[in-house]
Amino acid sequence: MFVITQHQPAGEKEFREKVAHFSSEISKEPGFIKLNLVKSTDEPVTWILIQEWDLIGNARRAINSSKNRMIVWPVLSTALDQPSFFEKLYEFKDCKGENFDSALNQSDESL
Repeated sequence: MFVITQHQPAGEKEFREKVAHFSSEISKEPGFIKLNLVKSTDEPVTWILIQEWDLIGNARRAINSSKNRMIVWPVLSTALDQPSFFEKLYEFKDCKGENFDSALNQSDESL
């Protein structure tokens, strides 16, 4: 599960400081795997924040929790209005490809 947000912050130094604080706190949440902040080499005002989580539920709970609101808001309030939650369906690593089932395509037969 990935949470990918695109940003065009007003100040680079301030944005990086906010992301550093955000990442140190959000990383304490269950299911957090890693976070990357990347900057476009073609359009230097454009940044992408990539969070990796084990499950969509853990990501949503951490990002939307009231206890994290003051940590999350300064960073995610600068995100452009675009889809941001993505699931991994294929990975190629160590010379091998692996497919993953989509959680969106699973039936609710157990209900």
